[in-house]
Amino acid sequence: MNRNPYFQGQATTPNTYYATPNQGQYTQNQYGQTQYDQYNPQAQYAGAFADQQARPGAMTYDDAMVKTLILLAVAVVSGAVTMGFTPTIGSNNILMLAIGTSLAAFVVGMIAAFQKMVKPWMAIGYALLEGVALGALTGAVDQFYPGVGLQAVLGTVIVVGVSVFLHVSGTVRTTPKGRRVVSVVLISYIIFGVMNLILVWTGVLDGFGMRSGTIGILLGLVIIAIAGYMLIGDLETVKLAVQKGAPREFAWTCAFGIVMTILWIYVEILRIAMIFASDR
Repeated sequence: MNRNPYFQGQATTPNTYYATPNQGQYTQNQYGQTQYDQYNPQAQYAGAFADQQARPGAMTYDDAMVKTLILLAVAVVSGAVTMGFTPTIGSNNILMLAIGTSLAAFVVGMIAAFQKMVKPWMAIGYALLEGVALGALTGAVDQFYPGVGLQAVLGTVIVVGVSVFLHVSGTVRTTPKGRRVVSVVLISYIIFGVMNLILVWTGVLDGFGMRSGTIGILLGLVIIAIAGYMLIGDLETVKLAVQKGAPREFAWTCAFGIVMTILWIYVEILRIAMIFASDR
C-alpha cells in the first residue's frame, strides 16, 4: 500500500508540508527521484509530482470533484436500484448478493491499494460493487427496521458536511502522528469486527454481538469520528496534489479515497441506526 500516495499515510497535512526547501521539510535531491517505495509522505508528492507543476494536464480541484461525483452517483444509483428489487429477490438471495458483492469490492479495493494511481475502471467498479452491496444490505435491514436507511443517508450527509466545513475552515488538520494513530485504531477495529462476526455466526453471541447496546453505539460514534478525520485527510490529499501539480489521472485516486471513506461512514451510521431501532 505504500506505493499508493492515498494509502501511504494519506500524504500529509497542508500546515506541516508547505514549507520552503530551506526550512528542512524536504531537500533538493528529493525532486530528482521517485519516493513511492519510501515511508516519507512529505516527500511523496515532492518526488512524484514536483516536476509536473509546469506541465499541461495537471490535476485541478474540478477534476477531483467531478470524479468524486461520478463515483458517488454510481454507488447511489446501483444501491437504490438494488434496494428497490430487494422485496422480490428474497431474504436469502439478498444476503448472498450483499456478501458476494462486498467480497468483490474488497478484492478490487485491495488491488487498487497497490497501484501508484487508481485506474478509472477500478474506481468505478469498486463504487458499483459497493453500491450493490450496501443497497442489498440496506434493503434487507429496512424490512426489519423501516426508516433506518433514510436515517443513515441523512446522518452520512451531516458527517460529510461537517468534515468538509472543518477542512475548508482550517479548524481541523491532520498530522502524520494522528494518521498513524488512526491507522493503528483502524487495524484494531478490523480485527475486532472479524472476531465479532465469527462469534455471531457461530452462535456464541447473538444480535450485534459485542457491538450491542450502549457499547456498540459508543464504539460506532468513535469510529465515525475517526472516519471523519480520515475524510479530512482525503480532502487535504486533493489540495496537496493540486498544489504539487499531480497529473490529472490522479484525480481518480483522490476520488476513490473520498468515496471509500464516505461509504464507510454510511455503514457505521447504518449500524448505529440498527442498534437504536432494535432497542425500541
